[in-house]
Amino acid sequence: MARSFPPDVVVLDRDSLIHVRVGRGRKEAKIVQAKSYALRDDIFAPGVVTPSLQNEAAFADVLRRLKLETGRWDKVSILVPDSWIRMNIIELQSVPERDSETEEVIRWSLRRTMPIDPSLLRLSYEVLTRTPPRVLAFSAVEATLAAIERLFSAAGVEVILLEPCGLNIWNAITSREAMTTRDRIFFYIRENDFTTAVFRGPQPLFIRSRNLDGERSLEQEIKLSATYLRDSLQTSSIENCYVAGNDVSGSVVDAIGVEFSAPVKRITLRDVAEQVPGDSSQYEAELTAATGVFTG
Repeated sequence: MARSFPPDVVVLDRDSLIHVRVGRGRKEAKIVQAKSYALRDDIFAPGVVTPSLQNEAAFADVLRRLKLETGRWDKVSILVPDSWIRMNIIELQSVPERDSETEEVIRWSLRRTMPIDPSLLRLSYEVLTRTPPRVLAFSAVEATLAAIERLFSAAGVEVILLEPCGLNIWNAITSREAMTTRDRIFFYIRENDFTTAVFRGPQPLFIRSRNLDGERSLEQEIKLSATYLRDSLQTSSIENCYVAGNDVSGSVVDAIGVEFSAPVKRITLRDVAEQVPGDSSQYEAELTAATGVFTG
């Protein structure tokens, strides 16, 4: 495991919380412990960009039970659904020397695309290239993230990392893949949303998380995505496609292969961990993401 973090990871969603303890194996990570907790449907409420945490007392009760049942630990990495955090690749005129100035430029750019005042967002970014100037920006509602961190702190746990789940699945994949300069496509598919990302070598060209609203099937959404990517990014030669998610159907995997004319690899927990719990099939993707915390 390349990155040095405490072994405890929490994968959070609107209706569930999964605590994962990751250890070092001989070659790969080990899932030492994994336990899922259901969340009441009134804890999180729909919000613009990021859900709002509206029942703090109920969430605090879950955290108290979690600490009692999982032993002593005081630091955690938290992974949330990709749809909770907007990921934008932004082209700038230049990258300012000061971080504060760069953030101001990014917030100004987000005003054109975000349905919320950018001053209400927590923002982080990574400079992808300086010529041309391109950054990968992550933004989420500050009030929600701060409330989550405050409640963990009240339970005696310091949050040291808060990132999207899909990004860490990709970390888990690429840490085991050979270096390449060609294009690769990544799909992270959930029940109500999915993420599409395109990488040219190690550099992201495109990242988008979309909700599935029932108007179109997932296969139709994939076809639309393929058409857009071919036209806008000229992704005509794909080295590999990767698909992660729980219970992804064979028809979806086949559709991806047809649309992108490339081999498709379905990512499983066994690809990234040498020891896994026997009852992990319902949340394999989340446990895969937990291992990615240590490989990015």
